[in-house]
Amino acid sequence: MKHLHLVFLLVAFLSVGSIEYVEAQVTRHEKRVIKRKVRRHNRRVVRRTLRRLPANTRPIVYRRISYYPVGGMYYVQRKGVYVRTFPPRGFRLRALPVTAVVLTVRGVPYRYADGVFYREIDGEYEVSETPIGAVVKELPQDAEEINFDGISAYELNDAVYRAVEDGYEIIDILEEEEN
Repeated sequence: MKHLHLVFLLVAFLSVGSIEYVEAQVTRHEKRVIKRKVRRHNRRVVRRTLRRLPANTRPIVYRRISYYPVGGMYYVQRKGVYVRTFPPRGFRLRALPVTAVVLTVRGVPYRYADGVFYREIDGEYEVSETPIGAVVKELPQDAEEINFDGISAYELNDAVYRAVEDGYEIIDILEEEEN
């Protein structure tokens, strides 16, 4: 009876598990790099193209590339047709597309239209980085459904959107993989 508390301590230690279990817990805390897997559900890339531009469409030249704004979307000329594209960061406009809505993400005001985020700078609107955590009500039709780390998501302009109650939340930005 004198050593009864030692017997209870020994039984408690044996019931928790073996030494291998304790070692496994210690090795779990090592820093590991997580590589996200993105699998596209639809391999065909649907590109919107125009054979002709509407009358009075004026190009906006940025870094020697002519962008043609049509209905809030941008087109570049390739092989005799106009292919939809997204303007690069730093691209500036004097007027926003009519479909632009105001969003505030972590206290920073943005304008959002058709997959592109803008910030007001010196009276103009500049294409900015896509803010993670932003929630938009609707996605454009060319958003592509993907499998992102095991969850169903949508990709548009390198941003990954997840469906939430209020619309679609940006959960990550895809980056080019270096080989």
